[in-house]
Amino acid sequence: MHRLDWSDLQYILAVANNGSLAAAARALGVNHSTVQRRIASFEALHEVSVFDRRPDGYKLTIEGQQLLETAREVEQAVWGLERRIAGKDLKLEGTIRLTTTDTLLHTLVGMLLPGFRALYPDIRFEASTTNSILSIARRDADVAIRPAPSIAEGLVGTKAGEFRFQAYASAGYLAAHPDVAVEDMDWLSPGDTLADSTPGRWMRRHMGRARIAMTCDSIMAIAAAVRQGMGVGLLPSYVGRDDTELVQLDFDTADAHNGLWVLTHPDLANAARIHTFIDYMAEGLGRLLDGTDEIRHTG
Repeated sequence: MHRLDWSDLQYILAVANNGSLAAAARALGVNHSTVQRRIASFEALHEVSVFDRRPDGYKLTIEGQQLLETAREVEQAVWGLERRIAGKDLKLEGTIRLTTTDTLLHTLVGMLLPGFRALYPDIRFEASTTNSILSIARRDADVAIRPAPSIAEGLVGTKAGEFRFQAYASAGYLAAHPDVAVEDMDWLSPGDTLADSTPGRWMRRHMGRARIAMTCDSIMAIAAAVRQGMGVGLLPSYVGRDDTELVQLDFDTADAHNGLWVLTHPDLANAARIHTFIDYMAEGLGRLLDGTDEIRHTG
């Protein structure tokens, strides 16, 4: 009987999760032929057919479905072991994989990272700016800095503070539309990837009949379009309040607010570099949200 190789199971899981060799290769960071070779080698070694090769992709056989259940259990165990090992790291060195939004990295988070690096030069960052939430449980990221109404299930961390969204336009746009009510102006709206964000939900609740000039998948892109005079945008107060190119409008957005969280997995919370970073960022973000530190835009 041949012993199972965990790395082989990773290839099987990737194809099962993504549905094709090409998608699995992208997820694993390897080429198409490597995935194909590893799966064929596994099937030959263990004399089992894991996938049916079909024109519409790779489909699990009955034997493959049974194997997949076990592979997922092994995967969870490996992730848990990795987190527990990482959580015992007492050194203020190594890599922190950070996931946040482009808006936060261009503003609040980006302002604080240089100061942290000055204090702890042996810690480096791998930053991912995406509107989707990377999985900390799967070790896709170590720390998430995210706007959210409450702490995400299965994670621990600190709420840095609260912030509001306000309606902004440029002085030039307002001068060109002096007698137009705010609700009748051109609006810049969050796109589909931001549909569940606070501004996305607010737009659906209150501005369903608004004249939309453009949709964007980035709050920073909306801010840029507002500065360029395309219309009105709903922006975080920390983006607009010290930006001389933006004019805050007298418009009711009281129900557009959010909390800002710094989060990690419980297994990682005791790692020195993780809890030190979370404490530093939560305290610094709290000051910036309160306006006790000047906000400077880096993007």
